[in-house]
Amino acid sequence: MSDSPLSCDFPETDIEQQLEKRLYRTHDERLASPPARKVEGVSDSSDEMSYGIAHVSERFMDVRTAFLVFRRFQLVAVNIFMIVALSVMWVIGQFFHGAFAASAALFLPLWVAIYLFEIFFPLALPVRIDRQEGFVYVGHRGTFYRIPWEEVEVSFSHNLQYLGSGVMWERQYYSHVYLRAKHYFCGKPPKRALQRKKISSGFKEEDMYRKWNFLVRYYNEGLVKEDEDNLVTTSYDSYIEKVGFKSIRIFLIDHFFYVVFMPTFIWWKFSPFKFKWPGEIETIFGKANYY
Repeated sequence: MSDSPLSCDFPETDIEQQLEKRLYRTHDERLASPPARKVEGVSDSSDEMSYGIAHVSERFMDVRTAFLVFRRFQLVAVNIFMIVALSVMWVIGQFFHGAFAASAALFLPLWVAIYLFEIFFPLALPVRIDRQEGFVYVGHRGTFYRIPWEEVEVSFSHNLQYLGSGVMWERQYYSHVYLRAKHYFCGKPPKRALQRKKISSGFKEEDMYRKWNFLVRYYNEGLVKEDEDNLVTTSYDSYIEKVGFKSIRIFLIDHFFYVVFMPTFIWWKFSPFKFKWPGEIETIFGKANYY
């Protein structure tokens, strides 16, 4: 199964084999760039892309590279579970003395710990695509690269992930951007001549292609009409800009939902505990640190 090919018709590459150190290995690597081109037969729409984008404008886009769905939506599941579990135990506690207190002693510290994780564990810096000047900015472990769009090396590949339950394996798909020392811009000097950074990963091959096609379309064409609605929840800033106080009722309902179930959507805007682009990059874009 690991040897079965990807469905895209991009050329094979052995660039992963050139890495001095790999945390994991992948198979059937295909070169999507250079030159950056779309996967044929796959949509380039921004529909359902807001979770993977931190900011977008006509000049540049910040692309989230890690914890895309997990970090945004984990508190939805956690909060619903905690509210339901404690409510059930409260009802049971009316008949069995101490049941609710024991459950609260177990669940509340865990609930608080998850919130503390969200507060103090910052998201990784996004990859910034500057379509105005034609560069891609990438931060990797304190080293910052500035890569001309025409030289950006992006590949697709996959491996098998063990999901437990005996012999339960699932194929996971990756898109990586490769970082060469010659594109070093600022920060810590690169430790190796070639490194890589994950742009996206997931268990659906088409989702990987859709995200890449959207990025290529954005760079070549800029924003289109549908993006205004599809990307309204990329960040709290974009939500306020597009929705704002146009409807007080919708504004209040949305914020009740965000505060109760998705507080990180607002917190990432104001959190002091987050990585920032270095001064050399801020002189180009201003203090634009989007999450």
